[in-house]
Amino acid sequence: MAHLDREGESEEKIESGGTLLDISLTDVLQVLSVNRKTCTLFLRKEDEKGEIYLKEGKIIDAKVEDLKGEDALFYLLNWEGADFFIGTSVEGSIKVRIEKDLHTLILDWIEERDSRKRVKEVRPVIEEAIEEKPKRDDDTLIFLKRIEASGVITALK
Repeated sequence: MAHLDREGESEEKIESGGTLLDISLTDVLQVLSVNRKTCTLFLRKEDEKGEIYLKEGKIIDAKVEDLKGEDALFYLLNWEGADFFIGTSVEGSIKVRIEKDLHTLILDWIEERDSRKRVKEVRPVIEEAIEEKPKRDDDTLIFLKRIEASGVITALK
């Protein structure tokens, strides 16, 4: 069995691993869920490392840097090309921060991802519209200026 050194922590036995170019993280999680695995899924992308904890096939927590729970899970689900390793156990001190089932989590992640994507697409259009704000006066203001110029409106004193 291979071992993964996690920076001074006890070595973890590795069951299997791969890269998320070959398979999606959601597929890996579904296989682990269907097989009711209790394990730690270690992820590494460049200098970042993340972990997803499963107990009897249910995701109970995730962490990456300062993120934990669903925020960390959604962040990790966006990783493409990351390496992953399936550890054979879960530390006993892991707090349950995620209670939704896998399918609900995946649907929530897709909704959040699509929402973020729409914001990224719309933001430049809005910013451009703000920058190119018409320099002409509003129709109402033009009308009021004409009335004032004709002497119909006089300043109150």
